[in-house]
Amino acid sequence: MVRKAGISFFREKLFSLLFMIALTGCLLVVSNSCKNKAKDHGEAAQEQVEGSANGGFVEDLEHADFSFSKSKAYFLGKLDSTSCVLSIDSADKTQVTGKYYLIDSLSNSASPITFKLLKEVDGYRLITDSTNNPVTFSISTDSTDIVGTINILGEQEESHQIDFKRHKVPAFREPKSNRYRKPQFTYSVLSDVQYGKAKGFWTSYPMENDINFTKVFLKLLPKTISAKQQNLLLDLYIPENDSVKKHPLFVLLHGGAYFVGDKGTKNMKGWCEHFAQSGYVVASVNYRMGFAISKSSIQQCGYQAIQDAHAALRYLVAHADEYHIDPDYIFVAGTSAGSITALSTAFMNDKNCPPFVTKHKLRKKCGTLHASGNECADNVKIKAIANMWGAIYDLHELDGHPIPMVSFHGTADRIVPFDRGVPFSEIKSKIGEMLFDEMYGSKAIHEYLDSLHVRNKLYPLEGCGHAPHQEKDGRLNAHYQFIQEKMQDFFYPELKSKCHLKHDDHDPQLYCLEEEGFTKLRWQVEGGIILSSSDGGVRVVWFTDAPKHLLRVSGFNPIGVPYKQEWKISSLSTPLF
Repeated sequence: MVRKAGISFFREKLFSLLFMIALTGCLLVVSNSCKNKAKDHGEAAQEQVEGSANGGFVEDLEHADFSFSKSKAYFLGKLDSTSCVLSIDSADKTQVTGKYYLIDSLSNSASPITFKLLKEVDGYRLITDSTNNPVTFSISTDSTDIVGTINILGEQEESHQIDFKRHKVPAFREPKSNRYRKPQFTYSVLSDVQYGKAKGFWTSYPMENDINFTKVFLKLLPKTISAKQQNLLLDLYIPENDSVKKHPLFVLLHGGAYFVGDKGTKNMKGWCEHFAQSGYVVASVNYRMGFAISKSSIQQCGYQAIQDAHAALRYLVAHADEYHIDPDYIFVAGTSAGSITALSTAFMNDKNCPPFVTKHKLRKKCGTLHASGNECADNVKIKAIANMWGAIYDLHELDGHPIPMVSFHGTADRIVPFDRGVPFSEIKSKIGEMLFDEMYGSKAIHEYLDSLHVRNKLYPLEGCGHAPHQEKDGRLNAHYQFIQEKMQDFFYPELKSKCHLKHDDHDPQLYCLEEEGFTKLRWQVEGGIILSSSDGGVRVVWFTDAPKHLLRVSGFNPIGVPYKQEWKISSLSTPLF
């Protein structure tokens, strides 16, 4: 293909390369220093070339400073009307070597044509595989441009115009951001957002100032005689001064033995505020509570709580645009009964429900897990879970659901088993065994997830009992902050993105991300050169003589998390020259 282009075509290219060298040498000798300017999204300093502003013509390399050849540089431009890339491999006062690549828009690759320029007693000679001719040149340069004329001497003298600019390579580095890692935003609160309706006993009983559970139990027990229609409510915490349009959703479910608790208790509110200030949209959810003193009533209450958690998630996803939520990033957490509910919401479905669901005909009484509270479509996918002293009915519920999980549990917990056992084992006369089924706690869950090779982490709180994050009088302790920090650290990797690279055979030089919403993209190649780039994509020509071809991109994903990815490019179209 190259030989078809003609010997003069080779000569033209080689001369243009020579031109660059002479030009650049002159440029550096008479240069005025140019300051680097910060460009490309206001973050990266673009490489600038030093050069002469005089625009004088150079006809020899005698005074050239070839220090520029110590660092790799490319020049993009044209030889007459043909686009090409020039590169200098080595240079001194007597010899310059390099290569050039002819570019065609119908191909994403280019093959090298090497050259050697030798200084002779009476001038310069250009040598390639197909040429060996004396040459003369006249080149004018400034800080970035090379323009002029190359003359090939021989039987038929030829003259060619060159016009090149030094290729500016933007600095490439991963963007930095503390979003989702540290509090930095203000937030607003939407209180008592109704996400559904359902029959039940009650949905809220704050207990921060009334810590005698027996008295509370006796006080509320008469209300379990008959169920009434309940408004299902949640509080929503939304970041305000964030430039990101959509945020990950963090749903919190309070504890309280399915009998007491509220979305606005101190521990729930503290976590809601912290995660909203860090960039999450946070929902603290109330759900139906209350049961009579019977095993079937307790099991029905737990089942209804799972239904309500599903209803809350469906509602929030259905109103994602209104509340600035990105439904691709949903995190769920709970404490105690709230954690049991969160785990069952993530892993239990109508096919793998515990036997008591069928035994007590709960589907007939209450409907399926997704058929209560509201009629919003079920398009929920949970990204990760924080399990705080919770448990699960059957470890096999975890099968086929590779959802990452971080767990916190006191090793001396006798309310919800740390490993395996019956809840409320501290109750005398084996009442716990009469009212509850055996459950699998955080240690058993952790070991089973390990066997499934699911990302998870267990923080056993040695010697601690139930609800280790607060004292008996309700004061939050050091475990509260520890749990908050580790929970946030565990969630963060799940906020990162991986993309698919899109390449159109009809426009072979163009590469772009298949997924939308990525911003401030910066591209880098190894084994080629970037012709142009933007958030919309990058145009690349690959050099066929490069040992490898890598394409890298960095920027921010749709929720504002720093993003970086690399692809190995193996599909190169045949060079046309």
